[in-house]
Amino acid sequence: MSHFDPGKRMQMLKEKFIAEAGRLKRVPSESAGKIWDMMAAFAGYGFPKAHSASYALTAWRSAWCKTHYPAEFMAAVMANWGGYYDQSTYLMEARRMGLKIRAPHINYSQSQFSVAYIDGKPNLFMGLDQLRDLTIDTQQRIQRQRPFNSLADFLTRAYPRAAETHNLIIVGALEGLGIIPNLLNELESGTWKRGQMPLFDTGIDPVGDWSLKEKGEAQETLLGVNLVAHPLDVVAEQAAQLGAISTLDAASRWDQDLRVVGLRQTWRRAQTSSGNYLYFMDLADFEGTLRVVIPDEIYRRHRAEFSDKVPILIEGRLEAGGESAEPLLKAAKIKALSPPK
Repeated sequence: MSHFDPGKRMQMLKEKFIAEAGRLKRVPSESAGKIWDMMAAFAGYGFPKAHSASYALTAWRSAWCKTHYPAEFMAAVMANWGGYYDQSTYLMEARRMGLKIRAPHINYSQSQFSVAYIDGKPNLFMGLDQLRDLTIDTQQRIQRQRPFNSLADFLTRAYPRAAETHNLIIVGALEGLGIIPNLLNELESGTWKRGQMPLFDTGIDPVGDWSLKEKGEAQETLLGVNLVAHPLDVVAEQAAQLGAISTLDAASRWDQDLRVVGLRQTWRRAQTSSGNYLYFMDLADFEGTLRVVIPDEIYRRHRAEFSDKVPILIEGRLEAGGESAEPLLKAAKIKALSPPK
């Protein structure tokens, strides 16, 4: 099956399988169709025992590292740009593990994700190379010349381009050296020369710091993720008002109607014997994940709600997952939650 073209040839084999199962073993056509669907799904990712053994060894080693060196393990995973999931999924897992995730910082970050211990506690620092338009030469000078104790110190010894400095400031890479508006004012008002510290301060009056919304938007634009205001944090009050519970709480409420809010992690669809589709996704929040099954008619009715990477409210009933002990939330209603204005 893994070599056949999944077109007419597979359809002919399916029809033959169902017919012969009924003729030879008296298996009802509906049951035979379900068996075929399970085999066809396995064909997409079937492999021999040797492959299974190597996967098991990798899984065991990874689990040991994650248990005993959680910060270093997660930093290594993200420095390798993850794997099956996108970066936001790994960042959420790190948060579940109680790890503090920080934006790139001129005094702590390496080129890739790394761990720095501050006051004895591990901090996951995003790599400098994740910041848009920051050149390799500038990254190398930052790592070679640090630590920096002020913006003036940074500018005269690392001598980045003005655009690079602007981006570093607004994503929080100079945290601890001043607040964003003051640092931007200082950058725009000073005359900076390589290797020469200014003799006088700029004389600019301090102003209030940016809001979390402004900081989050800057990080989303320049880093691709929002580290200061997670989408689930932003809609937390709204989710509570709608009666949503966590995925961990939901997983034990068998045969109950409930509401859950989370972010979509994975997505796939499977065709049923009737020709319709079932859609499956893993919905994640800060406590865990929950498998959601979406019938074809529900998906078609709410498909617009999946257009953006925003928190999703799923209303449905928790059911047994067939052969698996894992619960399934069968969706009845779906709604994307927008942040309050």
